[in-house]
Amino acid sequence: MFKEESEIKKHKVLTFNLKQEPFDVMVTGEKKLEYRDNTQHWRSRFFNKDGTQKHFDYVKFIHAYGSKNPFFYCKYEGLEMVKNVHVTYSSGFSVNFDDERWAVKLGDVVLIGNMNK
Repeated sequence: MFKEESEIKKHKVLTFNLKQEPFDVMVTGEKKLEYRDNTQHWRSRFFNKDGTQKHFDYVKFIHAYGSKNPFFYCKYEGLEMVKNVHVTYSSGFSVNFDDERWAVKLGDVVLIGNMNK
């Protein structure tokens, strides 16, 4: 576990902004996959121009937008294509889709910040 955000900055980090409900179930470690549409925008974030997958060490999730907002980092565990996902978390937040989407696989949370803001 890291003590400060500056310790993670030397690593390759993939950053996502989240709404409150998904943020809440992810910061606890309950939700271990982050889904993104299979669009050119997301393919360009996950893959190099030559088609090879980009390397990431950690994933940073920020609640909404802004440097003072709550955030957390977790270990990046890979990327896969999934479909037919229907899951409801303990908070009642649910993810439901049948089409193919990218799933970013998440490991342990290694740093949490700005949670009292």
